[in-house]
Amino acid sequence: MTLPAGTRTQLADLLRGARVLLLDFDGPVAHLFAGHPAPEVAAAVRQFATVHGIDLTEVRTDDPLVLLRAAYRHSPESGRDVEAHAIEHETRAAIFAEPTPGAHELIRTAVATGHAVLVVSNNSERAIRTYLARHDLTEHVAQIIARPFGHPEQMKPDPHLLHVALEISRAAPSDAVFVGDSITDILAGAAAGVPCIGYAKQPERAEGLADADALVVVDDMHTLVGALRS
Repeated sequence: MTLPAGTRTQLADLLRGARVLLLDFDGPVAHLFAGHPAPEVAAAVRQFATVHGIDLTEVRTDDPLVLLRAAYRHSPESGRDVEAHAIEHETRAAIFAEPTPGAHELIRTAVATGHAVLVVSNNSERAIRTYLARHDLTEHVAQIIARPFGHPEQMKPDPHLLHVALEISRAAPSDAVFVGDSITDILAGAAAGVPCIGYAKQPERAEGLADADALVVVDDMHTLVGALRS
């Protein structure tokens, strides 16, 4: 999408005015399940749950994180067992994940222009660290704020992860900007008071992100690189 001149200026002001860049992982940084598709992961998690006596047959989804939440509703012990299994698949997926075009350049450009970059994600820390190490990005990311094991209620859209990121970076909400690709990302950022940029990897997502209070919506991470350099 081509941004109007006023929106391009707003985007540049948002990024240059923040000293902390918060990035969701799956979407803005990488396509996590590109090589190990989410439906396959969900099927494996569902099969594991069934073998261990956890009935998730009524949960109709291909989203592993939705299954994870459902397992915890079954019981905390069931949830922890399923989550440990899910982490193995997330980490495997990270080995085959594809970079989002422009994302690595954005991370490096943000650091070069004086920003601290933190990843704030509902995915597991091990999967994110695996991906960053594979692409020589570890030293460019100041902190990973990932899904807290055993606490699905703290995943976005709850603002907990954003609050942790702000506390660690000693930043006020107005000192940061958060880039997310889902409505839950934007809701979490808004609840934490952090200005949000939506990344619409599919055009049909743009309106939903805007409605959820994303201040600017882009469809190419290179747009953010250009705004940082402008």
